[in-house]
Amino acid sequence: MSNERLVSCLCVTRNRVPMLRRAVSCFLNQTYQPRELIVLYETDDLATVDYLATLSETSIRVVAVPASPKLTLGALRNISLEASHGHYVAQWDDDDWHGPARLADQINIICASGKPACVLSRWVMYDEATQAAFVSAIRAWEGSLVAERSAVPPYADLRQGEDTSVIDQMLSENKLVTLDSPHLYVYHGTNTWERSHWQENLLPYAQPLATESTEWVRSLLQL
Repeated sequence: MSNERLVSCLCVTRNRVPMLRRAVSCFLNQTYQPRELIVLYETDDLATVDYLATLSETSIRVVAVPASPKLTLGALRNISLEASHGHYVAQWDDDDWHGPARLADQINIICASGKPACVLSRWVMYDEATQAAFVSAIRAWEGSLVAERSAVPPYADLRQGEDTSVIDQMLSENKLVTLDSPHLYVYHGTNTWERSHWQENLLPYAQPLATESTEWVRSLLQL
């Protein structure tokens, strides 16, 4: 049974405790058992240190890395991957919202498909600049990866876009199954990309949500 296998949720964070608090809450609300959350931070991030000291959950493990020399996001993700104990790993970005059934639904489809990894083919996007919500275009969304740990190649040593090569390689090796359940994930507009990324690559291909649905998304993201 899939519920007998640990999933490690990998969260790389820096100096945004309110968002990290929400990511931790999303982790604790997951229906899937067993699971662990690995929070990786840099040692000069004192606000994160103070927040993590308030947590007593045994399912949350912290990994501290030196602030100097400065490592790329890809390098930090690889360290979190190496620290994981799970048969499965899940990318768990700190600025996004993860639905309670995300892990369970993605692991279930992995088990049913016979492939070692799953990503969402659509997700909800919230544009912080305009306070509007959208359903994305169809593609393999990198941030939603859940996979058998052994199937995940190293992240690229890049400041951003580090996870694209992971998904590209897994697609080329026919290791990915997609799940069309956009309600499981809200991608937030404060991610590492510049505003131009939204305007050029995301919004032109997305469908706006109705007012009621947008209000629901806003309520999920409230800090």
